Amino acid sequence: MTLQPKNVLIIGGGPCGLITLRNCLHRGTFNKVQLVERQNDVGGVWYQNHAPDHRPCWSTPAYPGLIGNVVPEFLSFSEHPFPAPPREHQPFPTLAETNAYLKEFARPFIEGGHIRLSVEVIGVEEVVGGGWTIRMKDWNEGGVMLEETWDAVIITTVWFDNPYFPDVPGLQELQKQQPSKVQHALSWTGPHDDHEGKRVLIIGNANSANEMAAQLVPVAQTPIYRSTRRISVFPSLPDTRIQDIGPVSRYTTNDNDKIIAHIQDGTAIENIDVVLFGTGYYPHVPYLRVLHPDSDPDPRTLTRTLVPLTSRTTTPTRIPSLHNQILYAHNPTLAFIGAPTSFIPFTLADLTSTWLSLAWSRLIQIPPTPKSRLAYEQDRLRTLAELRSESDNPSNLINFHFLGRYEMEYARGIREDIVRASEGLDGVLARWDDEQDGRRFAMYAKKLESLFVSAGVERSTSRDDDAT
Repeated sequence: MTLQPKNVLIIGGGPCGLITLRNCLHRGTFNKVQLVERQNDVGGVWYQNHAPDHRPCWSTPAYPGLIGNVVPEFLSFSEHPFPAPPREHQPFPTLAETNAYLKEFARPFIEGGHIRLSVEVIGVEEVVGGGWTIRMKDWNEGGVMLEETWDAVIITTVWFDNPYFPDVPGLQELQKQQPSKVQHALSWTGPHDDHEGKRVLIIGNANSANEMAAQLVPVAQTPIYRSTRRISVFPSLPDTRIQDIGPVSRYTTNDNDKIIAHIQDGTAIENIDVVLFGTGYYPHVPYLRVLHPDSDPDPRTLTRTLVPLTSRTTTPTRIPSLHNQILYAHNPTLAFIGAPTSFIPFTLADLTSTWLSLAWSRLIQIPPTPKSRLAYEQDRLRTLAELRSESDNPSNLINFHFLGRYEMEYARGIREDIVRASEGLDGVLARWDDEQDGRRFAMYAKKLESLFVSAGVERSTSRDDDAT
């Protein structure tokens, strides 16, 4: 195993994969860098396949009319600014604008042969002695099987194939018996005729749940019920046609196969036609197998046992054994970009992929042993346990990969490593200082204001508001 790989494969052509490709090519010292993407174009969650052909396509959380929650400053990759949207009161780019930015960013890399589209990775296996075997289907050739060996692999497809459904009695039975009535934001494509006059329950209180509720108001039967565990911190317009209720404790059905949601306070919402889940995603890479870190080679074949690294049941939920949320501690030629969830993910992926490019180029030192590389995970797990112990009903945002109030400290540490290794990047990368954090925090007020403007509603200011 070499810690200075020369041939690097990146899996996933969304924002994390694209910026990782650029940074490996421009800031690393590699002989060969390629990216493979299973869809027929780049964009990841910011891509909708409107023109399916003989090649398969996969669902993404993108839907018509989607407007983001991040302003252009924090959608800009370093040295490649995001164009300001041509709207005075709506500074948040649309799906089409973000997709266009990503396609334009990717164009020279596609033309240069660094990106292969419609190539689906179905297996990544660690090789004894170093390297990774990659099994793929090339859908440009009808799904022909390919097998390649690479020195190092960067996985950027961590979250959005894995919709999270809460573990509530009756839900699994409902999904098996009436799958069309249980949907996740992953497959949401906007309100349709099927929602006309229907009784809808939405689960969740983050951006996806709030946006689905707002879009359904003109179409579905009102009130639309929104089940939450706590008051949302995400911007949304108050609407009397959306009724917030408590957590669901159990699902059943009536004689007409309508859904009954039993609420924790003892009440029930009856005759529900569809339940929509805006409950997020969990990290999982089902095609990845690593050598069992504690197994010895078979004395006859010198092989070691291959095991999955990730699982739906990993507790606490996470990609395990990561140093700095990036490098696999037992074999740091495997890396993940996009594992940490952030309110400004483009900016963070730019930072972490730059760090990785320099680390693999031996310009940033990493801890020398698996034990020392596992120290980050152990410290993070201790912090997580302390945070969750502070509440009887801890938020799902208190998890391993959501850094929250620790994000600035984490990013500053990564940035300091980069600047020590390459001073010229100091004036290129986002600053990750208090001024930037203030602009990031101000996005939430801007988003709420833009929602009022888009809805044509004047935001009232009470005397109490003036007094504060």
